[in-house]
Amino acid sequence: MNDKTVRTKMKIREGKERNKDFNLFISTYTEEELKKECERCLNCPKPSCKEGCPIHNRIPEFIAKALEGDLKSAYEIINDNSLMPDICGTICPHEKQCEGHCIRNKIDEPVSIGAIERYIGEWAIDNYSLIKKEKNEDNGKKIACIGGGAASMACAEVMALAGYKVTIYEENDYLGGVLAWGIPSFRLNKNNVKAHIDRLKDLDVEFIFNKHIDNLEELKKEYDAIFLGLGAYEANIMNIEGEDLEGIYKANEFLKAINLSVLDDDGINSFEACGKNVIVCGGGNVAMDASRAAIRLPQVERVTIVYRRSENEMPATKEEIAHAKEEGIEILTLCTPIKFIGDRGKVKYAECAIMELGEEDESGRRSPIETDKPHLMLEADTVILALGYKAKDDNKEILAGLEVDRKGNFIVDEEGRCSVKGIYAGGDAVSGATTVVNAMKAGILAAQTMKKDLA
Repeated sequence: MNDKTVRTKMKIREGKERNKDFNLFISTYTEEELKKECERCLNCPKPSCKEGCPIHNRIPEFIAKALEGDLKSAYEIINDNSLMPDICGTICPHEKQCEGHCIRNKIDEPVSIGAIERYIGEWAIDNYSLIKKEKNEDNGKKIACIGGGAASMACAEVMALAGYKVTIYEENDYLGGVLAWGIPSFRLNKNNVKAHIDRLKDLDVEFIFNKHIDNLEELKKEYDAIFLGLGAYEANIMNIEGEDLEGIYKANEFLKAINLSVLDDDGINSFEACGKNVIVCGGGNVAMDASRAAIRLPQVERVTIVYRRSENEMPATKEEIAHAKEEGIEILTLCTPIKFIGDRGKVKYAECAIMELGEEDESGRRSPIETDKPHLMLEADTVILALGYKAKDDNKEILAGLEVDRKGNFIVDEEGRCSVKGIYAGGDAVSGATTVVNAMKAGILAAQTMKKDLA
């Protein structure tokens, strides 16, 4: 049972081929590949992979059912904890979660849990009639979800199934939040996002678009409970000279411009405002998404990620870093911009200081310290600031009476309740920018608490 086995890889297009379009770069398993990988699971009596999963999916159980060919049961096991296995199986940082805790790491390589989950989730979408749940009879109570991201979508689905009339308010003209604007189409099948939106439609969830909620008082009169799934979409900046030059984008601005545009028949995106030499500042998965999106634009000749620590300290997963390198993206570490220099109001150079690593900081990573080495001048006609996100500053003002922390995140109890009765919150607006699976988990938790409180 402990013999070494070969991990079943999903088919990945060659880097020099896939970096020319926005089509999916990695394929889901075939049925044969699925079963071959499922056979590698040791079916541990105390599965550490389950503990590593943020939602504690019953991983060996659904893998066993998938191995038997009983995908409906496999999906139902996942669905006890997850509403989006197709999405979580695709974009979760598995190496830091379930797969990072897989016992096979001590033998060879972890079971490809994400790929298996993705297969089951996409099978469920293709066979929706087999797994469609009937909603309970209308109970006469109304719920409002503010924001249209993963947290609100999860909360809305649970509440609609339970017989509540649910309305989602979204300030944009689309649902999905980061799933729509933040994850490039080469990494996430946007038809899967649409499938989850269609499921909400089937449950008679109402969508009100282009509606910015700046006061909860009127909604509190109309609804029995309100869920705040506002996300954390305010991009961090560097606060250095020249940051206001033309050609410098916050990552959310850049990704929205690309991810919400329409691709041509060949999967090509023509974001003409982007120049040919692109610098991406940051070392997380958002930086990887932005750099990999930029390299796919036909006019772009060079993309360089600039990061102030070493590659070992990068928050991005090793897999994402490897994919970026395969696509021809350069990574310049121990280097950080201290000034952007322009010509006629447009960015032309990034003046960068050379760094070294000092002692570990509170994050557990070694602190970057500027050296006295000569500065590096990098040519750039486009700069993308991928430095993470925070709660919008107006959270503290427009939703008066709700307690927030010093970062503007809503303070909730362990069951998702805000400081005002009948108001609940979850996702990035509570935790700060994190993963889709955690946002979904928070939406489900808040819905379960709502049902208990409204019973």
